[in-house]
Amino acid sequence: MKTRTLDEIQRKIEGKQATILTAQEILDGMADGKTYEFEDVDVVTTATKGIMSGTSLILSFQIAEPRVFSKVKSIMLNGIEAYPGPAPNEFLGIVDLVMYGTQKSHNNPNYGGGHLFRDLLERKPIHVCGKSVEGDNFDLTITLDDIPFAQMLGTRHAFRNYNAFINPSNNLVDSIFSITGLAPNNQEISFCGCGGLNPLENDPELKTLHPGTPISVNGAIGHIINTGTRSSPNRPNLMTLAPLKSMKPEFLGGFKTSNGPEVICTIGVPIPVLSEQILKQILRTESKIPLNIVDIVGREKIGETNYAEAWKGDWNITWSKEQCYSCDFQNGCPVEVKCPTNCFSVIFGIDKRYCFNCGACLRICPHSAFKGDLGMIPYQNRKIPITLRQSDRIGAIRMMNTLKRDILKGDFSLVQKYDF
Repeated sequence: MKTRTLDEIQRKIEGKQATILTAQEILDGMADGKTYEFEDVDVVTTATKGIMSGTSLILSFQIAEPRVFSKVKSIMLNGIEAYPGPAPNEFLGIVDLVMYGTQKSHNNPNYGGGHLFRDLLERKPIHVCGKSVEGDNFDLTITLDDIPFAQMLGTRHAFRNYNAFINPSNNLVDSIFSITGLAPNNQEISFCGCGGLNPLENDPELKTLHPGTPISVNGAIGHIINTGTRSSPNRPNLMTLAPLKSMKPEFLGGFKTSNGPEVICTIGVPIPVLSEQILKQILRTESKIPLNIVDIVGREKIGETNYAEAWKGDWNITWSKEQCYSCDFQNGCPVEVKCPTNCFSVIFGIDKRYCFNCGACLRICPHSAFKGDLGMIPYQNRKIPITLRQSDRIGAIRMMNTLKRDILKGDFSLVQKYDF
């Protein structure tokens, strides 16, 4: 079996001699009949952009002058409760806190930690209020520039794909995998996962992914800490850490569901082709990548399809201005209200900086002003329409291309580098 070392690949990159391809370029090449040998590729950039509940922020910043209080008892940012501690920070006026991406605002049930993370990154003013253990209240406005320490911790990122969800019961079921509730009697399917683009689908045995491996988290250079919570040999995921201030807003944000707010995250991972065995795994087509169909209640497996079927539809959602302007709902558009990322307005259309291409608008709009076909999944001798995607393939491709460019420019090294 042919092999090469990571240092050999890094030297080829530095010498402008390495061949780097994205996972999508590999899939497109195979679809066109191209074959790839070990000598043909040194690195494959992979990525997944999707709903990743296990995302949180660790922050530390000044909220008062020294000696004002001994410790923070409770704190909220834009109405979202955070968890202060554990250090007392006695009379320093500093708070250390953890905030979960799925935590809901007390002021707005559709606004959560994921929305706040992006607002911070976009340098929007954030309202901070809370109480000290002495009972004193504090109230101030900050931006990310006022926060010296801001790190994103992923407790379970980049699952090796996920599931397709269906509701066989007779009742509507509210879920984080639906926008208006998952319809009963197997009327629709919602699914997660970027299929053949996913980092852990390309290296499921973690031959190149170890604690300390450099990765891109929302465009920032971060590292793998270890495998994450709920990780298993068949369905691994990653625990990650990366600096918030280096991230790019387009890769993260909030996502409204019928069961509360969720958080969008994008993970990019370069897979060095160290052996023919690694290349063989990378060259699997999406028709060979299974996608379990599970009951939305209890998540029991009740069927199976594959990611080639799931991604047969249009990856990009577009909008027809003319169709929209003739609509009776112009002054009360249901898509404006229910869009999971608040990316649409009847005045300006789709703001692609925020659009997740989830496809919810296709079903919500009563007059077909949005264009795109999410496709269908075969199940029990029927074709069940896909009505929502919790993964954005367009965003994952953008991440892979960004990572490829950064590696070629020398801005991202495959070799572990620490700067403490």
